[in-house]
Amino acid sequence: MLIVRRIAEAVKALRGAPEKPAPPKIASLLAQPFAPAAGWWRDDPTEQLRNYQSWVYAAVNAIAQEVAKQRPHLFLNTGPAEHEQAALPHTHPLARLLDNPNPWLTAWELWYLTVAYLELTGNCFWYVAPLRHADVPGEIWVVPTPWVTVVPDAARFVKEYRVAAPNTRAESFDPAEIIHLKYPNPLDPHWGLSPLQANALTVDANVELLKSRRQTFLAGPRPGVVLRTDQTLTDQTVRRLEEKLQAKFGGREHWHRPLVLEQGLTASPWTLTPAEMDFLNSSKMTRDEIFALFRVPPPVAGLVENVGLGADIWHGARALFCEGTVQPKLDLLAQALTRDLGRRYGPDVAVAFPDCSPRVQEQRRTDDELDAKLGLRTYNEIRRARGLRPFADPRFDEPILPR
Repeated sequence: MLIVRRIAEAVKALRGAPEKPAPPKIASLLAQPFAPAAGWWRDDPTEQLRNYQSWVYAAVNAIAQEVAKQRPHLFLNTGPAEHEQAALPHTHPLARLLDNPNPWLTAWELWYLTVAYLELTGNCFWYVAPLRHADVPGEIWVVPTPWVTVVPDAARFVKEYRVAAPNTRAESFDPAEIIHLKYPNPLDPHWGLSPLQANALTVDANVELLKSRRQTFLAGPRPGVVLRTDQTLTDQTVRRLEEKLQAKFGGREHWHRPLVLEQGLTASPWTLTPAEMDFLNSSKMTRDEIFALFRVPPPVAGLVENVGLGADIWHGARALFCEGTVQPKLDLLAQALTRDLGRRYGPDVAVAFPDCSPRVQEQRRTDDELDAKLGLRTYNEIRRARGLRPFADPRFDEPILPR
């Protein structure tokens, strides 16, 4: 026994004292807020919202409307198989909360605003007002992104959220009171990055092109005029001629008036160079760039150049839009809400969104038909999966095996 004890002591001496858990160094590193260079609307949420116009509006509105009409699926997740996911009844508190967020906001508006804020600013904040004498939320309020400041913390990751409405004093909210939905940002783990920010230069180019077109329209469709003379004109005379021509021919109402010259003056049109014409005609290119970055096919935004193909273009565009644009956003929302909202109602409560692609729905119907023929699923199982009431006849609870 003495030998065994000495061997144990020697091994213990070689091992040394047990290691203490390392301090949360990574949390302290992430607690340092990322400070982007100021001075450009790309880093100002208020100015980002002001860019909700023109083709940006067309793209974001299409995405937000598509998400807003999707209904979340609430269930108890006890396993990966479909039969291990028990749907929550519509009377469940979480279902009622998402159906009626607060007295002044419908479910459609909740999802629309959520996606609009995400697409424009990369962030959306839900204030989940708790019920009295309960830990679960009683209402959901969408807090405008420009009002919110995230305060990092070395231990809790987020110390608090500071909300300051215009002309009011900032109020502090515990992280449990705010659900922060965001698009991933490689530069800042506390603040999301939106497609609008990533597309800032193209959006600026589109705005300048629209201003140029408007200015050309206000000046009238008549091209500029070059006046020539062999005489030497003083600056005062040149200025007087410019003001007279502008007053007489400027604007949409006067471009057609005749130009009468005297004192040896001759006029010739001042036409635009090919580069200038290309500048004015490049709005289609910037439009396509904006749609490409938001991943919105032009037909979904209402632009159908080849009307002859009709429904084929629409169905193809919707399949691309739903599978490549909308569904990833629905999956992100579902996972974030499962973590930050569903877990408040139980460890297994989950939120999901069904596939919105028309191709997925057609494939599901084909799979249902094949499963029924092969006896893999009963008729009532298929009906329950579609949200239909099962048949009362017990024969439909038995698989129909092929002969």
